[in-house]
Amino acid sequence: MASPATAISETKLPAFTPRTINFPKEVKEEIEKWLCRHIDSRISRLRNLHETKIPEYRRILQGRPKEENKSWPFPNCSNLVHPLAGESCNDLAARVLQLVWNTHPLYVFQYLVKAGNDQEAASFTRKQNLLQDFMDYVGNDPRELDLYTRENKWFIDSAGLGKAHLLVVPEHRMEAVYTGYEEGRASFDERTIYEGPKVVNLRYEDVLADPDCQVFEENDPLIVRHTLSKRQLQERAYKGFLDKEKVKSILGHPDRYGPSPVKKREHAKKGIADSEDTTLAEWDIYACYFSWYHSERKFRLIAWFHQRSKTMLNCVYNFIPDNQIPIVETCLSVDGMGFAQMLKHFQEEVSTTKNQRNDAMTWGILGINTLSPQNKNIDRNMKIWPGVCLPVNKDDFTHHEVANPAMSAISLQNEAAMIQQARERAGIAPAVAGAGAGSVDKKGRYSAMGTMAIMQDSNTRSGHRQSDFRHAHVKAGALITDFYGFLGLGRKGTIFGIDEQLLNEVLRDVLDRRVRIPMRAATASVNTEVTKQNEILLNQAIEAFNQRQSQMIQAASNPTAPPEYRKWMVRVIEARTVFMRKIVKDFQLSDHPEEYIPDAPKLEEQPANAPAENAGPANIIEMAQAIQQRGLGGDNAALGGIPAFGPGLPR
Repeated sequence: MASPATAISETKLPAFTPRTINFPKEVKEEIEKWLCRHIDSRISRLRNLHETKIPEYRRILQGRPKEENKSWPFPNCSNLVHPLAGESCNDLAARVLQLVWNTHPLYVFQYLVKAGNDQEAASFTRKQNLLQDFMDYVGNDPRELDLYTRENKWFIDSAGLGKAHLLVVPEHRMEAVYTGYEEGRASFDERTIYEGPKVVNLRYEDVLADPDCQVFEENDPLIVRHTLSKRQLQERAYKGFLDKEKVKSILGHPDRYGPSPVKKREHAKKGIADSEDTTLAEWDIYACYFSWYHSERKFRLIAWFHQRSKTMLNCVYNFIPDNQIPIVETCLSVDGMGFAQMLKHFQEEVSTTKNQRNDAMTWGILGINTLSPQNKNIDRNMKIWPGVCLPVNKDDFTHHEVANPAMSAISLQNEAAMIQQARERAGIAPAVAGAGAGSVDKKGRYSAMGTMAIMQDSNTRSGHRQSDFRHAHVKAGALITDFYGFLGLGRKGTIFGIDEQLLNEVLRDVLDRRVRIPMRAATASVNTEVTKQNEILLNQAIEAFNQRQSQMIQAASNPTAPPEYRKWMVRVIEARTVFMRKIVKDFQLSDHPEEYIPDAPKLEEQPANAPAENAGPANIIEMAQAIQQRGLGGDNAALGGIPAFGPGLPR
């Protein structure tokens, strides 16, 4: 008899539709208790980090002082913050974004399987290019993924805080669209406004991952907090994502009436005054991604849990291909240390030096003024400004110089040295470095020194961190492509006209893992300009190779050539083909170089004991002797260009 876990009795639904688990009641109750304990544990373990450390890191990144007004060494003294951490974040994120988004294609796809023939190879190339164009369209269009905006925040948050997370969720929006006024009343048409994946930036505090887990995808459970309003809860219940009855049971028990204390402090610094109001009621719903063993099988599940009421709003089987977690993490460093934590003390030191110099200049300009206590005509709290007239005698008012002018220059030198040390610690190299790619000199000789310079420039902490971000960009692209594969194209396929069928085919190949994005730090989408130069050079080399191969094939096909020579020539042709394919692969033009360097035609080897038709003597000495006997002299035109000399013959 089938176990409850395998005997699915629900009505048949489209592929990848979320299905509520049909485990026995006691198993569901066990899952609820297990999730409740883990959520409580994660919240308590991460409370200090989320409520104290992260707000402090955000203050450092924004360049805000600890105190709004300083009172020492005098009231309203200099209170500047040198934004070292913020500068480093924006600089690093800008370089990565411009490298990725200023080139085409946004993602490079390649078939992992080898084409069986030229027609299949051409089909692979066409489908790869079609998928690359499609991802460019949806990635750049703000009405689709709007991926640039999402990755901009993703990379900046990761650089500043050490980690950042991107969530990909399925989205299907249907709304009544006004179509006109007919027969005395308004006319509406229900349309699909958007269908496909949606990319969401998650706040650092909302991802409750195990701090001891080294690999993010191995978190079990992985918990994400979603703060929802009443309307958002009702909408999810209406769409069937959450259980309607359970949602009704928690609507009267919100977690709070207004933003959390951390968000209130952030809003207050922006001039926003939050107050407790029923319209601002919020519920913290925890999305949990975890595994569960039942009936000797391991299932991947997704559950939505309201911690305050201890209510599991729904639990479904993971509907994402290969049981993937729809969250992509990007890190600035292995230990998750961001620029805010890394440069905190550097920034305080530079800021202190800057403020001391400003205060010293203020003291140097104003100095200290003393008044005679015997003069009754001047108030003790009087203020001095340029051009003021004082009714005092010569010795009643005295100005004292306080600051040393040399201190300003010393302070500037110290500050410059501190900033340089901070930048070296951050590992942000100059924005422009390196050289061009490989080049050819006047004599046609190829030099790879330019390419080597680029590789050396990338061999830095800045290049390493940019590679980490590009790697995360590729992971996000692979996940989004999977979503398009199992959700379908919707109305987007009509953009490509007759190629929509091919686009659906290549998306199915993506789900079958026949097509992947090469996981390299430097893909064609990053090094497009370098690749263009290399392709031009490689094109010339391939043309020369083809011409030389053609000549060698003609020579090997010559029936007058000796069999040993023909056999050697065939082996040379095959070896040169293998070598040229290696060059194409080393240039990263393709992982399947046979697409550009085809196999040479098969040449039939003539048996050594079978003389060729119309062939002359096989031995060159015999040919020379025949020439001498016939009295042909030096005329060798009839012998295919073979020199007419041998032992004993005049040269």
